[in-house]
Amino acid sequence: MPFSIRGIIGTIFWLLQIFILIRIVLSWIPVPVNSITRPVLNFIYDVTEPILRLFRSVIPPIMIGGMGWDISPILAIILLQIINSIIQQVLGRIGIA
Repeated sequence: MPFSIRGIIGTIFWLLQIFILIRIVLSWIPVPVNSITRPVLNFIYDVTEPILRLFRSVIPPIMIGGMGWDISPILAIILLQIINSIIQQVLGRIGIA
């Protein structure tokens, strides 16, 4: 199966979005931290935190009903989709598969 640069880039952006979605779900449910889950949780946190921190520095959590709602994951996913789309179009126009 041949690999393409566009395919690899698309997969990287897709994985980033999946990791952000996993992080959202993990924020809703308690996950026991042990020798098996710790490395996985650390990996997801390490991959997603730089992206989410960037948004949190610009847009703080929105207060609704006395609770702070962090919209940084939603904004990050939207921006990742936009960036991926732009990159894919540029690569397509210059003829890179």
